Amino acid sequence: MTDQAVEDWNGEVGERWLKNLDAFESMISPVNAALMKAAAFKPGERVVEVGCGGGKNAVEIARAVAPSGEYLGVDISELLVEHCRKRAAEAGVENASFLCADAGTAKPDAPRERAFSSFGVMFFENPEKAFGNIRGWVKPGGDFVFSCWAPPEMNPWIGIVGAIAGKYVEMLERDPDGPGPFRMADPDATKALLESAGWKDVECTLWRGEQLVGGEGATPESAAGFVLEALAIGEPVKEAGGPELVEKARADIVEALKPFHKDGSIRMDAASWIVTAKA
Repeated sequence: MTDQAVEDWNGEVGERWLKNLDAFESMISPVNAALMKAAAFKPGERVVEVGCGGGKNAVEIARAVAPSGEYLGVDISELLVEHCRKRAAEAGVENASFLCADAGTAKPDAPRERAFSSFGVMFFENPEKAFGNIRGWVKPGGDFVFSCWAPPEMNPWIGIVGAIAGKYVEMLERDPDGPGPFRMADPDATKALLESAGWKDVECTLWRGEQLVGGEGATPESAAGFVLEALAIGEPVKEAGGPELVEKARADIVEALKPFHKDGSIRMDAASWIVTAKA
């Protein structure tokens, strides 16, 4: 990752993420459940996670591979790593450890059977080098299972709020080849990238389901607040116009989300790739 990304995740971005952790985790809970099912961890396996985030998967994976298996979480943010350590300790998990490092260059100890990531692989400065590095973490015959977003047009939750923000400020054009949420949206390009990094038998399986915008139990009002306060898309609005402009955008987002408020949450169509590859 870039020096700026490291600084951000160990500062304001990491703090903002932890502040909204429950919403972030429950927002992706439907696809994350499918990802964990695809991984199907078993007792005795040694697993390394790329981007351990807030530690929800860390606890679940560590328990699945116990008692003889081991879990290692790698994340660029010391803030998140410390939170993961605390969360694992509070959960009574003893077979989990954590490393604050850039997965693109880090060299953990002995190779493991499994690598895993939940939306943690789209932000490498040099993705081919990073995936090649992660390949070295896994024993021959082992595998890598991860999730990444499918194209923006299959994820209307981001298009709607992005269009509203674009009414008030000029939004930067997305670079499909640069670090960002949709960098690996093209499955053919993802397969080619992984193969060039030494992975084989790459498969990209499309998952389609619901995105719980703002987390489970969110109202249009709380989801709009989450979008503007927790997601990067809210930053340009705040920087451009201050509180008055933010309130205008908030009101528009509330109205846009009202039709999707069903069964106690904001439920919108979403799509991601669940990718598997062999070492």
